[in-house]
Amino acid sequence: MLARHPDPTVAHVLETWAPRMIVQGIDYNDLMTTGARIRVWDDWCREWCATAASHEEFAQRAEAAGATESAAEAYFSAAMAYHFACNNFPHDPEQYFQAAKKRVACYAQAAPHFTPPAERHEVPFGKFRMAAYLRVPPASTKPPVVVIISGLESTKEEHRTMEDGLLRRGLATFSFDGPGQGESWFQGGLIVEFERATSAVIDYLEKISRIDAGRLGVFGPSMGGYLAPRSAACDERIKACAFAGGMYDRSRVLNRLDDPFEFARISHIWKVYEKEKLVDLHRRCTLEGLAPKIRCPLLVIHGTRDFVPVEQAKRIYDEAGGPKEWVLLEGGNHVCNNLPYRYRPLVGDFLAKHLKARPAT
Repeated sequence: MLARHPDPTVAHVLETWAPRMIVQGIDYNDLMTTGARIRVWDDWCREWCATAASHEEFAQRAEAAGATESAAEAYFSAAMAYHFACNNFPHDPEQYFQAAKKRVACYAQAAPHFTPPAERHEVPFGKFRMAAYLRVPPASTKPPVVVIISGLESTKEEHRTMEDGLLRRGLATFSFDGPGQGESWFQGGLIVEFERATSAVIDYLEKISRIDAGRLGVFGPSMGGYLAPRSAACDERIKACAFAGGMYDRSRVLNRLDDPFEFARISHIWKVYEKEKLVDLHRRCTLEGLAPKIRCPLLVIHGTRDFVPVEQAKRIYDEAGGPKEWVLLEGGNHVCNNLPYRYRPLVGDFLAKHLKARPAT
């Protein structure tokens, strides 16, 4: 069990996101040993980068020796450590940018050797070229596809373990960096009408013959749990939608702008650094008038210990206009990442059922 860290910011990050870090690919031993080296929040990025570098060096040695599988797993471990190094750390741009670029590079080294491989794509959308990874179940013929929409400071590289569960059910996956996320951040910040980016992804997927974009679903964790239902409300090509830890009205986070740590996170993804402008943007981020337009099957999962109020997710469920399922997991934290063995099978089975996936036998 993690003891409470003496630095309040480190303690907050660990208590909020340690389960997420582990379920997305951070080894528990790395969490313990790296955490022991972190004395104050300013140590966070540097020490996680040191852990990442050790994995990257191992990967390079394994690669030189021809041990491709070992190299791929080590590159993935490095990518996740670099990812969580800069995660929530935008106040030091030099460290942030270096870690972010290393995350992209290490994941790219690992991706072709996943089972099944992750293929890099770039989706055109206005001034953006949204980087993405497509994975297709082996021995499948035109499987349905699930588009994974990331949360506030999440990126496409973070979704491998979630993808694995969907792939086992016969679902292809497409994880992308939307506006303000991951690689796309370097081209521009988050936009209110994020559904336009999702629609650009669907346009792109319709041109890939190996998958069936006519059977397409979306999944969103955290802020993705707002962006996914918003996208489903605005694009009828989405045939099923599932989310966890979602919020109906983003103006409910306005109180966080008074906290310097939260202000840094939120202003970073928008690339807007004036509080008044951020307030206006968040007031425009609502599902009011949109939730009733969600006609596809909808799965809403929430935890009783999520810092997003239960009534926010429940309001999306209540107002949605199509078939729907509501699951409240007792003891679940944000996105129920402390209960991945409960919420992830529910998501996978729901999407597989409504998209008519056929697992390979």
